[in-house]
Amino acid sequence: MSAQPAIAGPVTAAVRSPRWVLFYQGVNITARIERMIRRITYQDHGSNASDEVEVELEDRDKRWQGPWFPAEGDRLNLQIGYDGEALLNCGDFQVDEVELNGPPDVVTMRCLAASIKPAMRTPNTNGYENQTLIQIATQIASKYGLNVVASPDAINVSFDRVTQLQETDLAFLRRLANDHNYDFTVRGNNLVFYSRTALEQTAPVLAIVRGQTPVKQYEFKSRTQQIYKAAEVSYFNPDTKALVTGTATASPAPPTGDTLKLQKRCANGQVATLKAQASLHDHNMLQVTGKLTLSGTIVLRAMKNVTVQGWGDFDGTYHMDSARHTLERPGGYTTEIEIRSVNDASSDTPSSDGTSDDSTD
Repeated sequence: MSAQPAIAGPVTAAVRSPRWVLFYQGVNITARIERMIRRITYQDHGSNASDEVEVELEDRDKRWQGPWFPAEGDRLNLQIGYDGEALLNCGDFQVDEVELNGPPDVVTMRCLAASIKPAMRTPNTNGYENQTLIQIATQIASKYGLNVVASPDAINVSFDRVTQLQETDLAFLRRLANDHNYDFTVRGNNLVFYSRTALEQTAPVLAIVRGQTPVKQYEFKSRTQQIYKAAEVSYFNPDTKALVTGTATASPAPPTGDTLKLQKRCANGQVATLKAQASLHDHNMLQVTGKLTLSGTIVLRAMKNVTVQGWGDFDGTYHMDSARHTLERPGGYTTEIEIRSVNDASSDTPSSDGTSDDSTD
């Protein structure tokens, strides 16, 4: 009898198993609390909010209400990903809020990035004279033991005088940066400044292709309201009796749209042009937005770019404003990203060399 050919079995893809590691006050407590965990969420924000971690635990034995009750300021470190693969180090966090719900008893720890000190969120009043944006940032950062890291294109906007009036240090720096189309974030021990347009031009970290990438949900929106073809900033200088103006033009220009006209205090035309560019960017960057939920993907981080393919007119390059990584029992791991198109948010980029500003707004 001749030998029968072997019959190949079905080929199946290996199932990836989500994994998380949690350090509490420097101690790895993963194994001790693994059966208690209901959900772990890491919210990665861009520049407008502090990163957050939320840990939701079953508390049948009432340990977290008693001997394990988290103290305000306790530190934890979270890593997420898949077994056998590199994990995403989400960073260090401090316990900010503890909540108990039931029945059954569930304790939720909400934690903020440890690099954002409580004092950074306290309103202050200060005045700065004859300083650049980076000099002001360095002075504020030194209060918290942080280093200032500037983007490759030097931020040399300078101010004759500028006032911080009952603003938190974070809000004050963000206002100054945004007025000139820059932004910043606090990462570890660094206060990182960057050009918003330069960041939006970096290489995408992932191509999200409909039918190939495991997308669980999607949502896209396109708007025309408050989308402009150009912006103009003007200021009548009472000292020189001269009208200072600056303009910026959207490229590509939207098919419809008016010119955004603003009055802002400016020392000269270069500053007015920078402020026009920033204002135009603020509005037009919201022309096309979206939200996608995918299988857990650690390369999806706020302040990075992705490409989207397979959604027709919504295809293109997008910037991630936030990424929410969620691990839920019995093992589900998803990533939700909020994105905005960078194809239609650009404007001309004037030089900022040698500018000065006496703004107190």
